[in-house]
Amino acid sequence: MEKRAFSTTLHMLRKEKKVTQEQLAQNLGVSPQAVSKWENGSYPEGDLIPKIADFFGVSIDYLYGRSDREKTIEQKVFEAVYDETVKEFEDTGRADEHYKTSNLIRNLNWAMQSALWVNNKCYEAPARDPIEHPKMASVVCDDIFYSYFGLREDNDISFFLNKTKNYDLYEELLKDTSKIEKLFKILSDRDNISIIAFLYTLKNGEFASVDVISKSLGIDKAKVKEFMDTIFGEMEFGDCDDSPFQKASVINASSKEENIFGTASVCGGLFMAMMMLAREYTDIPMAFRLVINAKQKSWIDRKKMFKK
Repeated sequence: MEKRAFSTTLHMLRKEKKVTQEQLAQNLGVSPQAVSKWENGSYPEGDLIPKIADFFGVSIDYLYGRSDREKTIEQKVFEAVYDETVKEFEDTGRADEHYKTSNLIRNLNWAMQSALWVNNKCYEAPARDPIEHPKMASVVCDDIFYSYFGLREDNDISFFLNKTKNYDLYEELLKDTSKIEKLFKILSDRDNISIIAFLYTLKNGEFASVDVISKSLGIDKAKVKEFMDTIFGEMEFGDCDDSPFQKASVINASSKEENIFGTASVCGGLFMAMMMLAREYTDIPMAFRLVINAKQKSWIDRKKMFKK
């Protein structure tokens, strides 16, 4: 890298931090004239250098243009995932299979989960138990966030729920549940789940007619049509290109217009995540490895939820 002058670096850092020469001088216990001289080519006394570095959150080497600025943890994580993704693509030539990258992301999620346990001083890779083992998971729960990490092959998920300071997330979530109730009603019927499963056997851009779905699943044609009418009627899916369920029109062999149906791949993960979370809730793990429950408040504020 090209070596940068101390005066240039100091001026740049001060502008980035949006402080005046007077404000910097006050923090360092020197005169504004001293700061002005530094930015014009002179140097501060040696004992001030660490103070200046600490004030701007950089290394002493960076002040003197001898190194790059220390990267944020977010930038380091970004680069680690990016590098693994690029390397895996170069090795395999595939953009749709990221086994190594997904494992890295899983390990990073676990690192965040396990780091919240203050007695744990060292990172250890997460377990991935076979299905034959007792079902295990890890939970961190407090008044700000909830983190859930599955540790067996059939619940290999991580879930992070964050409550911001200015939004009543849980209360608002449960106030108007009309669409959620309709969705749960649909999912309470096994045939409907089979229809959804069939639609998710289609690749992106593939569609199937009511007749094809009915014959493939052995479900009455009228019931398949009722499902589609509900999905695109009451549930109002299909209003945008990325709606979970898609509908198109074709001209069939009888020269009549016919609707065909498919799904948006991008929403498939939401459906699978919803089903996995529902299974976790109804089939709780036998035990938890690393559980932190520091929640002091109730999940829902009664006054906010039921105010009259």
